[in-house]
Amino acid sequence: MWAVVWVMGSLMLAGCGSSTSSQDAGPPDDAGTLDDAGSSPDAGPSPDAGNPDGGETAEGLPCERTLGVCAGARRARVDGVHESVCTSRSYGAAYEDVETRCDGVDNDCDGVTDPPARWSKVASLTEASTRNNVSSLRVADGVLLATVGSVGVARLTRLDTSLAPLETTEVSVAVVTPESFSTMYSQLLATSRGPALYYSSSDGMPDNTRGFLIPLDAQGHPQPGPRGGTVLFDHPVARVSSRVALSADGSRVFAVWKDAASTTRTARELIGTVTDLDGQVQVAPRSLFQIRPPSSATLTDVDVLPLRDGGFLVSVIEDALEAEGGTLRLQRFDSELLPVGDERSYEPGYEARPRLVDLGAEAGGPQASAALVMRNLEGFSSLKLMKNLFEGGAAEPLTRTTSSEHAWFEPRMTSRGLQVAWLSASYQPPSGGEDWFNWRGRFWGLSPGGTPRDWTPGTEAFPLHRYAQWVLLEELPENWMGAFVMTSTQTPETHELQAVRYCAP
Repeated sequence: MWAVVWVMGSLMLAGCGSSTSSQDAGPPDDAGTLDDAGSSPDAGPSPDAGNPDGGETAEGLPCERTLGVCAGARRARVDGVHESVCTSRSYGAAYEDVETRCDGVDNDCDGVTDPPARWSKVASLTEASTRNNVSSLRVADGVLLATVGSVGVARLTRLDTSLAPLETTEVSVAVVTPESFSTMYSQLLATSRGPALYYSSSDGMPDNTRGFLIPLDAQGHPQPGPRGGTVLFDHPVARVSSRVALSADGSRVFAVWKDAASTTRTARELIGTVTDLDGQVQVAPRSLFQIRPPSSATLTDVDVLPLRDGGFLVSVIEDALEAEGGTLRLQRFDSELLPVGDERSYEPGYEARPRLVDLGAEAGGPQASAALVMRNLEGFSSLKLMKNLFEGGAAEPLTRTTSSEHAWFEPRMTSRGLQVAWLSASYQPPSGGEDWFNWRGRFWGLSPGGTPRDWTPGTEAFPLHRYAQWVLLEELPENWMGAFVMTSTQTPETHELQAVRYCAP
């Protein structure tokens, strides 16, 4: 028994003696390096030390760009690493490397809000065109542009919403002589049946001026009808200027014209009529304005505006020649061309060139929302807006224009408010040749925010003809506006119709 106890005790003592700790034993051969183990007692703190989530919330360094939507941006973490060069992940969803959006902010962070204007040539004109010979109209998928030449043909160009030309159609019009061409008037209209081209002309009948309407489809192709268009009125005096407007529902045409040739400056009466789209007379021609005796003045600067209640507003300047700017006369008419209320008159100032606009329902009822945009050439050159035309006519400044230069302007009421664009033109004394070409200009736009902006490409003004005293203006999608102007050169003689797509949020 004693022997057995002794043997077992010896075995137990041997097992206790062979037990050691890991600190004493050292690493086994295959334990790996300290790097593999993931830590080193002398490696110092890790980059994410002190972050309980392992560094996921560590803030990146500031980004390279600091203007516009990039202001305050810091480098975003992508796949666990901060961006070395900031992208939209750091700058945000509004950032663009090359700015394309028209949203009123600096998306590419270069210090300039919104992209530059896009200029493009639409067409070459056979000769210099006045506002009477060119017009535009916004349609569902773009813009229609009509230009009328002296060869009896109107060219209808369809453009997309970026103002790129898609198609041109030639339409026969009753303009057969240079004299007819120089005194005609044309205007694209959005009727209840679709687009239509109105124009008035002395069409070879030596003692008559007639108004015509050519219906078009959405692409600018002429619809079936009489050659030259449906006759709306026939006045027994040649070379008479006219103006036209559609009723609020687009189903009736209101045409007005003077009683004398535009070249004689002796017009003493303004006549108007209303027809339907088929030329059927709804309101027989009647006198709307007459020179008040014993004045020897003439009627100039006629403009017409459809009112939302079905009536019309007409403005005309009674120019006594010796008076600075003449007298601006305004009268409302109902749908039957009967006067509504009293006539109003104002002293507009020299070369005011008043243009009627409807400021929409937010400005009041159908008659209260009518307004005038005019030039002011006294003191600092400017454009002004006159509201409440029949209740005091309060004028307010719109914007200053370039001092000592003429603003050839166009107002347009849009879904975003009143838009105005103008050519700021100056006359350069001729050094030889015709002085018709001695004009230079820059293109400006005024958004509803009230900030004017020069959209001219480059630093130099572009060449203009004396007839280029107009701008066509159309609203485009996504805060863009479209404008059309004419540039001209004398040697060689060229006249180019230019499209301008610019941002006006």
